[in-house]
Amino acid sequence: MAEYHLLTTWRIDAPLEQVFEVVADSLSWPDWWPSLCRVEQMANGNADGVGNVRRYTWQGRLPYRVAFEVRATLIKKREAIDGIAQGDLEGVGRWKFSRQGRISVVRYEWHVQSTRRWMNLIAPVARSMFIRNHARIMAQGGRGLARRLGSSLVSQETIDLMAQAFPSKARPGRRWKRGQLDLMMAFVTGLGAGAIVIAAQFGLWWLAAMPLPETFFRDVRLTAAMVMGTRVLLPPPSTASWDILLVATLIHFTLSIVYAVIPAHLAGRLRLSPFLIFGAVYGWMIYVVNLYGFTLLFPWFAVARDGVTLAAHLVFGVTLVAGCRLFVSRSATNAGIMP
Repeated sequence: MAEYHLLTTWRIDAPLEQVFEVVADSLSWPDWWPSLCRVEQMANGNADGVGNVRRYTWQGRLPYRVAFEVRATLIKKREAIDGIAQGDLEGVGRWKFSRQGRISVVRYEWHVQSTRRWMNLIAPVARSMFIRNHARIMAQGGRGLARRLGSSLVSQETIDLMAQAFPSKARPGRRWKRGQLDLMMAFVTGLGAGAIVIAAQFGLWWLAAMPLPETFFRDVRLTAAMVMGTRVLLPPPSTASWDILLVATLIHFTLSIVYAVIPAHLAGRLRLSPFLIFGAVYGWMIYVVNLYGFTLLFPWFAVARDGVTLAAHLVFGVTLVAGCRLFVSRSATNAGIMP
């Protein structure tokens, strides 16, 4: 199972007793914590709350939810709250409260393992994404708590304790390093640019008054023939079966992700001003590879050499590089106190 050891620190200009009372009353968290979908009381504890069990369902910006139950094991007023989690995430959560002058300091340690199979399967490439999602959720909580108290949030941060212990591991909120490759960036931007270029291709065909169904299914067959052989080129180009369409789609998005690797690797080196130019040049280079390089092995691609296909490749290159720049910019913005 994938492990996560995270520490969030909130510094709030509010009395420590008020901060503790609001955090301790987790049944009211959905009123001020946007990412918390609901809290359910599953079992009651003693008069101090030790032993109570509550079920939490969370959803951040990513399209999935996690749900787990937490049993309170320690509650010391204005000092600490500990709990053991079981469910989609299993482990220990610890709230610690202290004061620095007039500032209340809230520290939350989250030491858990994911139990959902799909999360564990993609953890090697998606771990940083999961951590950023957690950091955003905690950032929302810090801002929501300050609003609830009618006070100001002085600062907040979430750090990956494993990254501190093992510097080779990525950590959310860090600035991008030159030469660093983020596989999740390549995957996401490749898929996104691949989808956008399909829409752009239709628009360009329409502007060029090219017959849409015929041209689309022609390109589908040209692409699928890379795997399925030239037999798929024989039927009329205005039709395509589902298996041909599926194979062509898989090839298209696989190549899109592969082509995203270079911009993802160079993303930290690109300054803001020339990145669009680089994207256009990169799109042109991909056009040369696809329409002239591939024709050495797949000569049927020569029929697709035209201005519309070139323009679509330029759109793809610019979109790809812009997506990587956005990825890096988000990471830089998130450094420090941003979610």
